[in-house]
Amino acid sequence: MKASISLGRVSGIPIGLHWSVVVLGLFASFNLAVNFLPVASPGGSTVWYLLAAIVGVVGLGGSVLLHELGHALVAQRDGVAVKSINLWALGGAAQLGAQPPTPRSALRISAAGPAVSFLLALATGIPALMLGFLGSASGAMALPVTLLGYLGLVNLGLTLFNLLPALPLDGGRILQAILWKRRDDRETATISAAGVGRVLGGVLIAFGLFLMLTGNNGIFTVLIGFFI
Repeated sequence: MKASISLGRVSGIPIGLHWSVVVLGLFASFNLAVNFLPVASPGGSTVWYLLAAIVGVVGLGGSVLLHELGHALVAQRDGVAVKSINLWALGGAAQLGAQPPTPRSALRISAAGPAVSFLLALATGIPALMLGFLGSASGAMALPVTLLGYLGLVNLGLTLFNLLPALPLDGGRILQAILWKRRDDRETATISAAGVGRVLGGVLIAFGLFLMLTGNNGIFTVLIGFFI
């Protein structure tokens, strides 16, 4: 998806932001400030909840960007050019200038993003747990600890979601690399991984529709299913 806003370059790679991210960011900030933070950390003011929500959403965007930079920097190290990184409403994408030359390179590049997200989950989630255990998740520290925990959960979710074995998710690309190595044929490996993705996408669409029919919010599940 073509970017609408330029965020500069990192290691020579253009970073772009699609307008849908701004729309989703506003919605997510409102949801955090009104529904999540007052419940998770009661007793604060509306202004503080709003500011914390903005910080949380920016942190989420930064987490997605670091995830994509993980892919891009490993690709560059393996001699694969990276055209751009674009962030949009359902995530981000590092656009490579060529296919990875070997299954091992494809596996490294694909696994780098989830590895970054998992490290971010540890870097934010563990301090939140420790501060909560030490009794620091109260008073003036309550909101920062809640934000750390939120970012920890979000990055853990990004890790697990991206490891689903469905193209174009990282788990699908990891599966593709493993099949490529076993069969010594990139094309058949891609076809097989894409087939798994179609099945999983159909399951997600069906589950999202079930949620909607039972009065729950399943629209994002349906959209993710169509994306896969």
